[in-house]
Amino acid sequence: MINKLNTTRDLVIVLILGLILWLILGKYDGFEVLISYLESHEEYELDEVFLLLLILSPFLIVYALLRVKEAYRLNKELKQLNEKLEQRVQEELAKRKTNEALLIQQSRSAALGEMISNIAHQWRQPLNAVSLNVQNLDFLYKNKQLTDEQMERSVKKITFLTLNMSQTIDDFRNFFKPEKIKHSFDINNTVKKAIRIVDASFETLNIKIDFKVNNNNYEVFGFENEYSQVIVNILTNSKDTFIERDIENPLIEIELIKNDDNVDLILKDNAGGISKEIFPKIFDPYFSTKESGTGIGLYMSKMIIEKSMDGNLSAENIDDGLKFIISVPISKEK
Repeated sequence: MINKLNTTRDLVIVLILGLILWLILGKYDGFEVLISYLESHEEYELDEVFLLLLILSPFLIVYALLRVKEAYRLNKELKQLNEKLEQRVQEELAKRKTNEALLIQQSRSAALGEMISNIAHQWRQPLNAVSLNVQNLDFLYKNKQLTDEQMERSVKKITFLTLNMSQTIDDFRNFFKPEKIKHSFDINNTVKKAIRIVDASFETLNIKIDFKVNNNNYEVFGFENEYSQVIVNILTNSKDTFIERDIENPLIEIELIKNDDNVDLILKDNAGGISKEIFPKIFDPYFSTKESGTGIGLYMSKMIIEKSMDGNLSAENIDDGLKFIISVPISKEK
């Protein structure tokens, strides 16, 4: 490391220059020329010149030694600094991994709470319908008015309702099922699944979702469940904003646009948008505009789209609300 301070280089240069000067002076009898010059100039004495050289030499030697000592000291400090810096880097990396794991766990917990609420909304209507059918069967049976046709019709209806409830469980189970391998999937179907997860709670709040479905093939490459979670998270954020601001005629518009290399999913709401002061922070971890919010939803959504799926998640204010654009690469599998 001492070479980084140029001490060795300078010493080599001085030695080489001294050797060259010695060869030149030796060729021209430099010492005799010096003696002759001093004899012809009475104001100079040979002993005075030697005395000057003798006085300067120890100082030059001490200077060189001090510089070498300083070089070793600086090298030692640099080595210690590098060791401390490397240790801090490792500590920060470990801390970051721990924080990311905590964020993922908190995000899953928050999503689980939201999903439980959605399941309650999804099951409320069919459970009420099943209850009414059972009460109707009980009434007809007690009054001896129950016919085979009425019994068959009620059983079919109850079976249909319970099958739908079972499908709801499958939807939510798949929603939380982690995927380790990327695969091709149709965004149209994935968006429909995400809407199906939240539609009951949205209907209760009179929030309309306008998904402009078409027959085009929008097949992309990535993690379908994680992609669906991002959609649900954005929809849920819009729902919370509608409630907080008491928006009349709340509406979310969803549209798919296929480009050369990507498919863009555009989600727009009419919830009033976000102020310019806090807009740059919406994807920051732990930042939330809601009192009870965790502030990790949009951060994790951006991580999923950009790190796990090599895509891009962006947002911008529009005239009456907020627009999100989820861009992911077209399927690589043929």
